[in-house]
Amino acid sequence: MPQGWRASRRPSVLRAQRALEARRAPRPPQAPVALDRPAGERSAARRGGHVNAPVIEITDVRKTYAIGDIAVHALRGISLRVERGEYLAIMGASGSGKTTLMNIMGCLDTPTSGTYRLNGLDVRGIEEDTLADVRNREIGFVFQSFNLIPRTRALANVELPLSYAGVPRAARRDRALRALERVGLAERVQHLPSELSGGQQQRVAIARALVTNPAIILADEPTGNLDTAAGADVMALFDRLTQQGRTVILITHEEHVAMHARRVVRVRDGMIVSDERPHLEGAV
Repeated sequence: MPQGWRASRRPSVLRAQRALEARRAPRPPQAPVALDRPAGERSAARRGGHVNAPVIEITDVRKTYAIGDIAVHALRGISLRVERGEYLAIMGASGSGKTTLMNIMGCLDTPTSGTYRLNGLDVRGIEEDTLADVRNREIGFVFQSFNLIPRTRALANVELPLSYAGVPRAARRDRALRALERVGLAERVQHLPSELSGGQQQRVAIARALVTNPAIILADEPTGNLDTAAGADVMALFDRLTQQGRTVILITHEEHVAMHARRVVRVRDGMIVSDERPHLEGAV
């Protein structure tokens, strides 16, 4: 579909494209990138960026909420850099600031001060419609409660982000089928969420997160509603995705989930208190 046609139908797409491509000269629209291409290469190629640039760069981010006359400092100067292909877990107890940090990384909230760059784009000051489009294209969300549409079949649930992005029906169906096949649900595409187990529902959610080829997969307590066996299957899937070059960020309070990651960042009282690479340390 011609890029201009899509932009005329959805002004927010045009605004997002201008913001994301502000530093490069215009060039003809490119064909859709293959689903099985590594996420870092796909993101950089689509936006004309550099593969070696960090996918996330957070600098001295602070977030303050006003509750009446009281100022609540949820984040107190967080700085974090995430490279393409990293497998990162962010840990912290309730009230530590990890949820606020997740919301900012997911473009669900904006910092009070400091900068957040997603694939080189400073998200400050971007209007909500444009930010929603950036969020849809750049971030694949996986939630504890799955967030599937109850009366919609697995295939249509996975197609949904592509529909928002204006992808034609045939193309989005093909990509959704391949995403479901990738998570091992090729024979469940016409099932409703109520006809799937908890583990299968979470795999549908992961397929939905993958289908737009986002820069990052952001998973919030992805095993929280699963039994031990289903949780292990889901974590094994994340492990395989990172081996394929995907950037995965887990938000969790469970140590055994965090230990799947190659890097563990611990947050307390709105600050990063440790940043470790347990697998490398164990090897040493």
